[in-house]
Amino acid sequence: MNEAKILALGGCGDMGRMAVAVLLESPSVSKITVADINYDLAKIFIELIGSDKLSAVHIDINNKDELLELISSHDVVINTVGPFYKFEKPIVEAIIKAKKPFLDICDDWKPTLDVLELDEQAKNAGITAIIGIGASPGISNLMAVLASSKLDEIDELITAWGESFPAKEGKKPKYYIKERKIKKKMGKQPKKPNAALEHLIFETLEEIPTFKDGKIVNIESLSEHEPLHFPGYKKVYACHIGHPEPVTLPRTIKANTICNLCYMGKTFTDTVREYRKKIINKEVTIQDAAIALEKEIIRLVKRAMTGRSPLKEYLGGPPMLTTYVTGKKDGERKKACLSLKKFPYDEMAGVTGVPLAIATIMLIEGKITKKGVLTPEESIDPVDFFDRLAPYCDNEKAEDLLLWKVVYE
Repeated sequence: MNEAKILALGGCGDMGRMAVAVLLESPSVSKITVADINYDLAKIFIELIGSDKLSAVHIDINNKDELLELISSHDVVINTVGPFYKFEKPIVEAIIKAKKPFLDICDDWKPTLDVLELDEQAKNAGITAIIGIGASPGISNLMAVLASSKLDEIDELITAWGESFPAKEGKKPKYYIKERKIKKKMGKQPKKPNAALEHLIFETLEEIPTFKDGKIVNIESLSEHEPLHFPGYKKVYACHIGHPEPVTLPRTIKANTICNLCYMGKTFTDTVREYRKKIINKEVTIQDAAIALEKEIIRLVKRAMTGRSPLKEYLGGPPMLTTYVTGKKDGERKKACLSLKKFPYDEMAGVTGVPLAIATIMLIEGKITKKGVLTPEESIDPVDFFDRLAPYCDNEKAEDLLLWKVVYE
């Protein structure tokens, strides 16, 4: 397709705003409809940008007929609406019925497996549906592909994410609107839980899958892993967290063990463990815990930035997304570690929303042609992707952006 009319489900949320901002820069995009259950929020968002390409519409994802009609009137659909365990499968079923290409940032392992079972239906509909093209999964998957290519045999593949101070970010995209600007325009609103924190907490409540000794096994969420060491940075506390990488990467990468870890620091991780216990004991709700944890993050960040004890654990650690592949190359034991020298603007919004927009543009331009329900590593050329990501991180191309460390074990 030469130009595309895009439907951005949840396009005025934290991740959606960044994706919309990047898509507005592309000559391949003719129109973007920002669809949200909060129409007033969507309307204020597009008014602040002031682009003729934008329009706003109300949508309740639970209204299947309304959703199908809206999808059918667009060329490409992107989705940032969560929680994914609730909305992912109904949305993918709707795009298959409407026969429209689709991309999202789903980071829950269970709905990922659920919609991968719709692969044959998507192929029969002749569409491409790429799930989980954000930060983790997304960037992490494509870094895993590149890192794995450095070795002949792989024993262990680790994708990991966490806090990094100080964060190295690129410049703000021209059309990006920060949340505080929208809130100022809307006036005082009831406090809502952070969706990313809701997801984090939800993933701690039950056992999670990981890939160990060639098979999927269930383990306790937040169970400890040995400290992570990205060469040139200090070792950091790490634990297992539920994400799609351990259940999707084994489909394309041959390894004995594949896991996904987070490094949020022991102080914050222990706080999450405390709230998990309270939720299980029905002392608080997930939503209340997310609101409380957001306040705790703000407090920890302020202390970490001033280097005050005991938050020094956050300083000097690896970048916010890292990948580690251990195995053999030419008969020698080696470890390939990969990250990025800089990340897109505004931390989680940028590192999640920018990849979604880039993959959408690649699809519109015909750079992604495979049909079915696909993960990033199955459908996206990593070098082309990182070449396109580099300018949003103040780099010219992929080779300038990628941070490699290959060491002997």
